[in-house]
Amino acid sequence: MTRGIVRIGAAVLAAGALLSATGATAGAWPIPLTDVDYRYLNATRGVFPGDDDQLLTAGRQICRLLYTGQHTQDAIDAMVGQYGATPDQAAVAVRAARSTYCTQAPG
Repeated sequence: MTRGIVRIGAAVLAAGALLSATGATAGAWPIPLTDVDYRYLNATRGVFPGDDDQLLTAGRQICRLLYTGQHTQDAIDAMVGQYGATPDQAAVAVRAARSTYCTQAPG
């Protein structure tokens, strides 16, 4: 009888550990995207190099550049250098970021 209780207790502890480990992962990922994220992705997918994560990162980097006083051409040049995009591809990303993420950016 004692062995049975120990087995049941061990099974309950193992199940609890398993559920808590997977629960933390499921709650943290995937990060939900907003409508603004989708508009930016739709404007840049297939035009600017990279997967969705890289596109989203580039869009936020563009805004950071624009909000810290960089001009549009500076942001384009930075995206060309960092992501290996052509100037035309980078210009699309900058226009998309400006129209979605950083609509109040100067310049």
